[in-house]
Amino acid sequence: MAFDQQSILNSLRDKAPEAWSAYLRRFEDDPQLESGLSMQVIFHHVAPIAKDQESLEWGEIAVRAAELEARTFDPIVREFWQQHAMGLRAWFISEMGSRSDHSILNKDTILSWVTEELTLSVEEASKKATRIGKDLARVKDSSDPKLKQQVLDDLRQLRRIKHRLTVLKMLDDCGELAQSSALNGWLEIREQLP
Repeated sequence: MAFDQQSILNSLRDKAPEAWSAYLRRFEDDPQLESGLSMQVIFHHVAPIAKDQESLEWGEIAVRAAELEARTFDPIVREFWQQHAMGLRAWFISEMGSRSDHSILNKDTILSWVTEELTLSVEEASKKATRIGKDLARVKDSSDPKLKQQVLDDLRQLRRIKHRLTVLKMLDDCGELAQSSALNGWLEIREQLP
């Protein structure tokens, strides 16, 4: 399998973004199709090229690869690759500005992704973050599996929110987040989150 991946990577390595796009399109069109080349390999190969060249064409290839990798059933892996895709989008927006008509430069894509995880109010998240350390210490020696699971779920929820807010902060740092945005309250508590 490693040889197959290397062979495929070698066959694409010197090709233009269009060839990479055609390769990805097969897997986007048929989710059941198994790739010979890992989408992770594509992302990690192409994302640095996209940044070095400040190329939206390469950026789109990297984002599409991350989104294909995020199709997994594992929610942790899905979240990880969504963060990669959104982080690259935010990087390009910080370099080139937001454009609502562009798949990479549309900041609303990021804003929607961030807000879909905000199932708590800012106050609830802040309170939960304040007590999470005590909750972890309390359940460390607990024999109650439900209590342990609840504390772990709370910790994971707060971590997911913080990761998404880290991407949002990139938009804020480059002036793409309105000062009156309801999300500014979230950015204020970002550092409190575990």
